[in-house]
Amino acid sequence: MTANQRAVAGAVMWLVWAALRVPNLHHGAWAQALLLLAALVLVPLALELAVEKNESRTLWWLVAGTRVAQLPAALLLGWAYLRPAGGVTAVLALPWVGVCGMVATTGWLRARRGGWRRPFDRLCGDAAFIFLGVGGAWVFADRGGARPLNFDEAIVMLTAVHFHFAGLLLPLLAGLTVRAFPEARFATRAAVGTLLGVPAVALGITATQLGWGPAVESAAGVGLALAGMAVAILHVRLATDGEAEAARRAMPMTAARRGLFFVAGVSLFFGMALAAAYASRSFAVALPWLDVPWMRAVHGTVNALGFGLCGVLAWRK
Repeated sequence: MTANQRAVAGAVMWLVWAALRVPNLHHGAWAQALLLLAALVLVPLALELAVEKNESRTLWWLVAGTRVAQLPAALLLGWAYLRPAGGVTAVLALPWVGVCGMVATTGWLRARRGGWRRPFDRLCGDAAFIFLGVGGAWVFADRGGARPLNFDEAIVMLTAVHFHFAGLLLPLLAGLTVRAFPEARFATRAAVGTLLGVPAVALGITATQLGWGPAVESAAGVGLALAGMAVAILHVRLATDGEAEAARRAMPMTAARRGLFFVAGVSLFFGMALAAAYASRSFAVALPWLDVPWMRAVHGTVNALGFGLCGVLAWRK
């Protein structure tokens, strides 16, 4: 099966799962649905955006194995989210953890082979692949019922989601904007911000959990949000700027593609503005309605469907 065929099959299964399990967007099951959207639909499309020629034999087999394993593993993950957390459920999630590990290994081997000589846009893709491996580890913790550092169940789940979207998709698509605007420092700085911001947010949340105060978490959250907003601006520019010659040479700018870039950019900007407001709640005026269920419903939805889905579709040739 091609990546498109796997994504279409995954989309059908995702719609069925979401219809059966999600009563509304504020329900905790919506976070599970967003994770499954990534596993079933977005990951196979995103992986094809980072295909490279002249891979070593090891990398060729690793990439080929990932393609074969992705859909069955994602379907088993969907089954795992129909069950309560525990040992058997963790076993059902293991194939997806393995897929995430294979993707992370691919990123690590590519980065190790090329080193700093690799083009920066490809290093962004390598880092995005590695971040997905972290997401797989949090999926295993969530389905096994583990609570590292006594994190709340919802935080464990949302961390897994975070590394599938902010971890994989944001740096990957940020790297593609660097490729589209190779002379623009703004694009490079935005991509660097995403690469630093993803692990910084994780470290900040950990620092808060350990009782070190919210300062690191807030600074990291606002920093990642600003980098994401910069990536969003570049996506809107791709939709509207007639001078994006690098992007035009790589792919024809049809009206549909421009529309996808525009929706992706606007969605990401809005979602990251919400993230900045949420991250700064400890130091700015707190918005009582901006809580975890609301962020899951609005921030999660616009980032997953508006940015994630539209973004990967826009970048596909």
